[in-house]
Amino acid sequence: MRLAISKHGFYHADVYCRDSDYAKKMLRENAISIVAVDYFIDGRENGQNVISWAIKKNVLPQFVVITEKDRTKRMVLMSALMDGGYCSPDGTTFMKH
Repeated sequence: MRLAISKHGFYHADVYCRDSDYAKKMLRENAISIVAVDYFIDGRENGQNVISWAIKKNVLPQFVVITEKDRTKRMVLMSALMDGGYCSPDGTTFMKH
């Protein structure tokens, strides 16, 4: 299943999560193959909070795509993924090695 954590529907996914609570629920309860994530989502948390939580709980899949357009916020998401053991050849698509 492909999961998009975003307020926008720019990424082709099976399930779209606009807030962190629903995103965390989906990550905990489903077999996710790829996550597309934006920084800005509804609620009190952001995409970086969800990424950090998912890494800590070991529920983030092997493949993650950053769909955030704001360059500064992209860097925040990239840093969280790299700190969690992910790498990327292009700064957009990340794989856990």
